[in-house]
Amino acid sequence: MKKVILVLAVVLVGLGVAGALLYRNASPSNADHRLLSVASNDETVASVVVNLRLLKSVRSVASWKDRIEPAEKYLLKVGNLPHRHRELLLETFSSFASGFVKTAEGPAPFRMFASHGSAEEALDALKKAHLVEATSGEDYVLIDAETCDREGPFRLLKGDKLLAFVPTALATDLAARLAQEPGQKMAPLLIAQGGINLLPFLESLAPPLVQMALAREEITDNAKRLTLTLRTDTDGGIWAELDVFGEHPDQLQKLWEKATAADSPLKSVAETSVKVTPSKDAFRLTVDVNALQKHTDVLTRSFSPFQNEALTAEALKELDDVEEALLDPKDLHPYDEALTPASFFTLSGEDCSPRNGFALDDTKKLRLAFASLSSRENQPGVDFVSLTSSVCLPPHYTPVLAKREWMEVRIQQPELGRPTCGPLADEADGMTSEEDFSSESSNDMDVAKTRVGFALKPGVDTQKLSSIEGSVTVQVPTRVKKATLAFRPPYGRTELVFPEGKLSVEATRVSGDGLTFQLGSEGTPPSVLAVRVLNTAGKHLETESRSGFSASMTLPFIGRVQSNDTSILARGKPDQLEFVLVDATTPHARPFKLTPPFPAPEEDEQEGGEEPGATLEPLSQAVFEKTLQAPEAIAQRQEHYTRYASGGLIASPEAPGAVPSPFKVLLQTQGIFENNLEIVWTEDVRRHFVQMDTTLQLEILEVDFVDGTRLRPENMQETQESESGAKEYVWGSRFGDQRTWSKTVSLGSPNVAANDLRGVLYSDFLPHRLEEVPIARIKGQLSFSLPETVAVSPLTPLSLHSRATIGEARFHVSSIAQEEISLLSENTDQPGFAAMFADAQGRPVRANLEKRTDFDDATFRLDFETQGPVRQWQMLQAGGASKTYTYPFEITAQAPKPVAARKQRR
Repeated sequence: MKKVILVLAVVLVGLGVAGALLYRNASPSNADHRLLSVASNDETVASVVVNLRLLKSVRSVASWKDRIEPAEKYLLKVGNLPHRHRELLLETFSSFASGFVKTAEGPAPFRMFASHGSAEEALDALKKAHLVEATSGEDYVLIDAETCDREGPFRLLKGDKLLAFVPTALATDLAARLAQEPGQKMAPLLIAQGGINLLPFLESLAPPLVQMALAREEITDNAKRLTLTLRTDTDGGIWAELDVFGEHPDQLQKLWEKATAADSPLKSVAETSVKVTPSKDAFRLTVDVNALQKHTDVLTRSFSPFQNEALTAEALKELDDVEEALLDPKDLHPYDEALTPASFFTLSGEDCSPRNGFALDDTKKLRLAFASLSSRENQPGVDFVSLTSSVCLPPHYTPVLAKREWMEVRIQQPELGRPTCGPLADEADGMTSEEDFSSESSNDMDVAKTRVGFALKPGVDTQKLSSIEGSVTVQVPTRVKKATLAFRPPYGRTELVFPEGKLSVEATRVSGDGLTFQLGSEGTPPSVLAVRVLNTAGKHLETESRSGFSASMTLPFIGRVQSNDTSILARGKPDQLEFVLVDATTPHARPFKLTPPFPAPEEDEQEGGEEPGATLEPLSQAVFEKTLQAPEAIAQRQEHYTRYASGGLIASPEAPGAVPSPFKVLLQTQGIFENNLEIVWTEDVRRHFVQMDTTLQLEILEVDFVDGTRLRPENMQETQESESGAKEYVWGSRFGDQRTWSKTVSLGSPNVAANDLRGVLYSDFLPHRLEEVPIARIKGQLSFSLPETVAVSPLTPLSLHSRATIGEARFHVSSIAQEEISLLSENTDQPGFAAMFADAQGRPVRANLEKRTDFDDATFRLDFETQGPVRQWQMLQAGGASKTYTYPFEITAQAPKPVAARKQRR
């Protein structure tokens, strides 16, 4: 509970004593009052109300501007408003409210604005900022500034200096409320107010991480609603009131006492900054933000999942007993080369070569690869291109920590655009860039990779795109320097400060191996190539670097906690640190020109298309019975299956007089896979079934174990009470979860491979208590359904937005990548559609349907994983009545016990 409660309070740190007197001439209007009243009524599930008048007044003083901007940015984001329109919003509006309100269909968003001027002028400002868009009459859609998702339609209600976008079903009721005298007044010194109903709407509104945190701290068991109010006073103080409403405030009191016990790192923070006031139905924490500001280091540490508590005296004493491991002097790289771009590439080694893309110079160690060409459903009219550049790095030049870009990709052709929403909307050049450092799997060399994405200017026709032209610049490190830093007990936070940023080190734990400390950064300090640890004798200790998680979090007003910083284990007791830093770089620029098709032939994988003549008829009932059930096909498959069933595998015999199954079911009777089932198929079966992702249904009907236990599907429903009192399944997994005796098998995702056979291994049907008991006999069936007919559209050349029509249904290509293609339906959400892909010669290309995504506008997207160069595509559609083919199987590994001796489970 301590982190959940204090994280709501910590968002205020930094507002400080922000000139309350500046607000005296900016009193809230009647529109502000109405906005707060409506946003706080009983129908509101979650909301935030922000007083823009106060923010505008405070930031008008130069000495407070830099301090207030982080708070302002955070509060605007909470209201789903883009920070890039800050000036427009502050000049146009006096306050806003955003959140969710109850409707018959569940929580629906709303957004309201109180304006300085007329409602019409305010509406024009929102349209200009692309936050709303008219549909018809007084209906509008709300546009998410970060994701571009469009929600609505919503009804626009206009009042005196007031705009409200609300669910249509609630428009009449909310219009009446807006016309009434407000029941709640916005105090002149109110900064913001927010609240959320924890249940039953938490699951649909809160991010999974928040849900987990609330559940772990038992908040959802003891509270119904959280309300946070932020205000300043005339003396310049900032106060936060957090009210936790629930049926058991006494339990919340106990949780608070536990969180602030003597062993809690937040005890001193709570004692000096937080006042607790329990009442009959609520639990209030009043936070003195000015006092809280003095504890920013403690709060940063507490909220970071990547740092432990400060080292105790006991831990430091244990460090004295750690066995010291010294580094051999010959393993210290001298870094005395005066590098040039030419020598940099020479040092990277002859065997280092990024695998994908075009070489941009003679060394073949600098490359550029096409990554994807895509459109997006929520950003119509804008196309996006992604490229990946990579450069080989010499040994010892892979940075331990780098905040400055090593590579820059610039685009000159085609013309770039800047979308009005989404991540690129905040980028002046319409591009994003993300860099990482990794090892090539084919050698022990390191590679720096930069993935860039950019938006094309609306109107650019990607089907007529002649080329993508630009340049890649590598900032080659041509001079290094060394800096030392004392790092001694108690190993608290120590910093190296540079004009552009700083590096920090802080011990996190002591173990039998030595001291682990975290290397962090703020701003853009020089890149760190190595961190060397010296003991009190000046000898170098052995070290081991461990990268953090690839995530980060922002704590408003107290800085950013970077989780991708590095942890370093020093095998001994450090006395000082030596940093090897990049002191100077030289740009190494190379132009590029990529031409269609994308990906280009030089980038295509070699094993793409099937053999010539492998074009198949779509798998209908007639095609199945004519081909896969033909005598010669059955005989050839049977030969493969007979050869495969050996050793610890027992195959199911064909049922007398039945048509042989195109699949074979086998039982593992030896080794670590004992009791597992294998379902295998041959290549001719796979090629037909993957055309429309025809799935196979496995059902287990009865199992006899050698101890006499017999189980059937109904036994999987039996439950019992565990030692903790929770319900668990008698024949479940080791965690008490239910075992299911059916499985849908996709031929596009095998996990068994043997020469000409592929298949799946299935073990999830086994109860935990019987995993070590051999199976004597298992009985089940395989089934699949095929359509009567399959319609096929003509082959269409592959390009972004190229279209295929089948019947009345229309589809187009929405994304092309090296190993992925996405297709979007334009006018249907019906099932029964699939796609086939071919290379330039018309030969089929292997493709697996990874995902189907259905949208609210009765359309859907199909995402395929492809295994080769795709140049053409076509749609398939099932028609007519479907027919189910069922193939029973029964495998006997050993004779079951006599009936009288069996443990019947009926």
